[in-house]
Amino acid sequence: MSPENSIHPGESGRAGRRDELRSVIAMSVPIVITMCSRMAMDVSDFVMITFLGDDAQAAMLPAQVLLWSYIVFGLGVVTILSTFVSQSLGRGRPADCGAYAWQGVYLALVLAVIGLACRPFVPTLVHWIGHDLPVQQLEVDYIRVAILTVAPTLAVAALSNFFNGIHRPRVTMWASIEGILVNAVASFVLIFGIGGLPKLGIAGAAWGTVIGNVYQVLRLGSRLCGPAYHAEFRTRSTWRFDGGKMLNILRTGGPQGVQFVSDVVVWAVFINVLVGTCFGKVHLIATNVVWQYIRISFMPCLGVGVALTSLVGRAVGEGNPERAMRLTRIAVTGVATYMGVCALVFLFARHELIRLFNDTPAVVTIGSHVLICAAVFQVSDALCVGYNSALRGAGDTLWPSMVFIITHWLVIIGGGWLMVHYVPQWGSVGPWIAATALIVLLGMLLWGRWHGRKWMKINIFCHDAASMPASPVVEAEPATV
Repeated sequence: MSPENSIHPGESGRAGRRDELRSVIAMSVPIVITMCSRMAMDVSDFVMITFLGDDAQAAMLPAQVLLWSYIVFGLGVVTILSTFVSQSLGRGRPADCGAYAWQGVYLALVLAVIGLACRPFVPTLVHWIGHDLPVQQLEVDYIRVAILTVAPTLAVAALSNFFNGIHRPRVTMWASIEGILVNAVASFVLIFGIGGLPKLGIAGAAWGTVIGNVYQVLRLGSRLCGPAYHAEFRTRSTWRFDGGKMLNILRTGGPQGVQFVSDVVVWAVFINVLVGTCFGKVHLIATNVVWQYIRISFMPCLGVGVALTSLVGRAVGEGNPERAMRLTRIAVTGVATYMGVCALVFLFARHELIRLFNDTPAVVTIGSHVLICAAVFQVSDALCVGYNSALRGAGDTLWPSMVFIITHWLVIIGGGWLMVHYVPQWGSVGPWIAATALIVLLGMLLWGRWHGRKWMKINIFCHDAASMPASPVVEAEPATV
């Protein structure tokens, strides 16, 4: 029996706590590796792009943020699949797990078609933002290719949330590791024109991402439809469109999708306008460099958060909210400790960290100041990730989404605008101070929401025709570290 299944309701002694800790670690480690592999994909592309010059270095992050402003709606919606799958597992409805995975794939295809229809408007949008003309052209070159990643990116997210939801995160982990290797090789060959192929520059990085994501879809799809998962979850029999399940996904995941779009749009305005347009290329490069380190601190914690969503979802599905509370306490303590260590590294090695990417004196000075802001909000960011992930596992998405949307626009955009206009001598550090204030505030608000326990009254299966438990819980494969 796996660690997840060995803890009974009400068990809270030393042995129970030890088993719960093992459950969190066993679920988190593969997912953290998965999240870090995607981070490694982006960082490796960024490192290769640095050899193309400052214009390419300045264009990379704004182009990615603009693209993700669209993709994240779908990501926000399909992320909720982990909650539905894990709660269905806890309720003893294994066939529903596979059915929810298929609905996520269909949603990915629809959003991909809409994204391709918007492709002709990319140059107009980039020109409206108003970066330097060479930077604009590189941003357009990247986005025109990278928009092809919409379908595979969202399909990978849907399938990954299925495997995470049934507590099989190692399937996603191996697909991600293989995907990053495929992406790295493809990007290197296409960016620099190896082996007689044309030198595509920044567009080659986008093509590498497309190829890596397509590989992951094929890898995960073959596992989903394989005989082992069909025997357990009827994955080849539950492929049909299910209106009730799709309504459940959109009702619970829709607010989260809107929130994800709002968050990325806010950060896109922050990076492109409050930093890039207001203060110029040097500040934009410094923010690009700092962003790579924020990813290093944030992505492992996001991986723990994904694991926590599945663990909380299953505990809620089994009718054991107290176990959900204990698992959340363990996970939040772990990510807060890790991000606290990152804060110390950012603070005391800030100059050296910036020089690893760019040794221009102005970039080092600005970037080191921004890293101080990043150090300040690290622990609060851990609280945001931990408690928001736990709330998602319980199906509590509307209240957190509204809080995220309102505070992001008021504090980052409103506060950042005030910083730019009233203390312009602070440069891009002013908007970063506003961002720091936001993350500290959100950490406190989400802590209060989780401990208020309103999530215990939520039922996410209201549109599902078969909403009551009907069969024994499927035994998850033993999770090992």
